[in-house]
Formats: sequence, C-alpha cells, structure tokens
Amino acid sequence: MTFRGLLLGLFVVPVVVGVYFLTEAATADGTPQCDGIIEEYGDAERSGPMKPGETCDLYDFTDGRSAGTRTYEQQKKAQDEEATDDYRAGGWWLAYGLTGLAVATAHLGLKRRRV
Repeated sequence: MTFRGLLLGLFVVPVVVGVYFLTEAATADGTPQCDGIIEEYGDAERSGPMKPGETCDLYDFTDGRSAGTRTYEQQKKAQDEEATDDYRAGGWWLAYGLTGLAVATAHLGLKRRRV
C-alpha cells in the first residue's frame, strides 16, 4: 500500500462516519421511541413507539435499575435534540473527511506532476 492510498483511506473513514450520522438523523420518523419500558394496562409492559399520554420508564438493562421516566412530549423533545446533534456531528465529520480528501488529493497530485 502506498502512502497516498493510506492517506486517502484515513480520510474516507470520517466521510463514512459523517454519512452514517446524517442518514441516522434523516431517517428518524419523529414518533417517540421508548427504549425502556412503557407500562400499559395492568401488568402489561412493552417498548417501542409511544402514544400521547404514555410514560416511558428509562430502564437501564445493564444494572437492572430505573434511570427515570419521560412523558411522550419529553421523549419527543429528547429525540429531536438527538437528531439535531446527529446532523451537526455528521456535518462536521463529512466536512472534515471531504476537506482532507480534497487537500490530500490536490497536494499529492501536484507532487506527482512535478516529478
């Protein structure tokens, strides 16, 4: 593997990460998803999409304890903020990777022409 290939490969990784974050944010459908437990009628419990008026118990499955609760509106707001953060992070990763690719390609291309 040449130095040029290695350098270009190192800048492809941030591009892929950026595209992943942007895709993740763009495909969020806006319906609040409870990753914990939604207590329904009686003893029935489920996780997944929430309906207005439901409360999500943010259950931590690793240590078996509750990490708090969120209402439908709170969960929707938290997911909207997470999507915004994903857009921002994805944009930075993508910009960094594309800039690095452009600079590395231009710089290495100029060196190669001179020789």
